[in-house]
Amino acid sequence: MKILVATNNVAKVERYRKLLRDTDIELVTPKDLGIEPEDVEENGKTLAENAELKARAYFGKTDLPILSNDAGFYVEGEGLVQAPKRIALDGRGEYTLTQEEIAEAMMRFWQEKAKAHGGSVDAAWVDDFVLLSSDGSLRTASSRRECLLTDTVHGPVHIQLPIRALYISKMTGKPSALHTHEEDLLELKPIQDALVSLLVP
Repeated sequence: MKILVATNNVAKVERYRKLLRDTDIELVTPKDLGIEPEDVEENGKTLAENAELKARAYFGKTDLPILSNDAGFYVEGEGLVQAPKRIALDGRGEYTLTQEEIAEAMMRFWQEKAKAHGGSVDAAWVDDFVLLSSDGSLRTASSRRECLLTDTVHGPVHIQLPIRALYISKMTGKPSALHTHEEDLLELKPIQDALVSLLVP
């Protein structure tokens, strides 16, 4: 089964492909289909609403089901951290900066967040997924990955996922940036379970 992923984030699509490697699902991007990428204003009140907005931006442009998600980072005592990229960039336009500059700004933001809690704080990735069918019907799934956010850089900084260098997965007990392939899959098991429940008949 072929499914359009409503994102231009190559790292995200590759992650999903890795997690669905044992299924017959083929994930494609707007670029793969020759569809102009959409820049969606994520003004929903919840992660699920933002995911739906992103999926509906491609509705009618393909007959394929459309998968989308929105992720948030929960920090103990604060809840979901709102608009981290906007705050981190401090008014600078995202499209005027390089990926390296954005990654550096995000690293500083999350390090300051951890420092405000004494250098480390319980945290979690929360993901909401939607699958929009060609008839307009919608299905949803969620996942949560517990971690410890720190102000210490534990390994190489991934340019599209810089925060990985700062947190320790509670599933593995290791910094995410230092995971083996097997440990990475273990940390991402909640996402895999959500995707499978949503996409596999």
